Amino acid sequence: MAQRNDTTTPKPRRSRPWCLCALAVGALAVVTACGADTGDQRSGPPGSSGAPDGGEPAASSVTQSAASRSAAHTGRAAPVTSASHPDPTRAVTRPASSAAVAHTTASRPGAQRVCPTERLKLSLGRKDVGAGNVYMPLVLTNTSTATCTLTGFPGVSLLDSAGSAIGDPAARRGASRSTVSLPPGGSASAMLHTLNEGTADKPCWRTPARIRAYPPDSYTSMTVPARSFRVCGGVFEVESIHSGKGA
Repeated sequence: MAQRNDTTTPKPRRSRPWCLCALAVGALAVVTACGADTGDQRSGPPGSSGAPDGGEPAASSVTQSAASRSAAHTGRAAPVTSASHPDPTRAVTRPASSAAVAHTTASRPGAQRVCPTERLKLSLGRKDVGAGNVYMPLVLTNTSTATCTLTGFPGVSLLDSAGSAIGDPAARRGASRSTVSLPPGGSASAMLHTLNEGTADKPCWRTPARIRAYPPDSYTSMTVPARSFRVCGGVFEVESIHSGKGA
């Protein structure tokens, strides 16, 4: 009869994976804590916008960084601008202002200026009647002590005794002449033209009390007694300014 062996072979222990998992989680926590222990420090090379001793970044650095991020997003190379790379040898030129040009022109010796209304005297020359036409010069005289100029057509209309306009303003007749230079005391004239009474079927206008004129390039009018001038035949014209007092 065989004897019973009470000695038993010990069984090997089973590995416990949960222990390894716990160790891994602990190691991860340690690494995370080390990484979060950096405080307020900024990453980046010295002199960059993220370096603690770099101070505020320059405007060109911000522009280059924005261009680099845009290039990285679109896949295109960032353009090189003159703002980020200025040329120190290039001189900066600025256009002269209109006020500076006007001041230079006014202060230049012999500069021409338009005759202002307040420096002019308005009068009428001698009326000329012939071949059914009536001409009367409208004379402008320079009463200032400086030479000035007149160019083009004056604006002319007829007024009654109450100051109301009679008919339409004078139409322009002929081409514009060259600029007239008026020295102190000098005169220029523009010829008024109408038809003699009975020449055309259209009746004459009412007899005016005054003639109103706007010198060329002026927004201020002048008046003079109309004397015997009256528009007839539906024709009322004015020629451009020319030198002298006319006929």
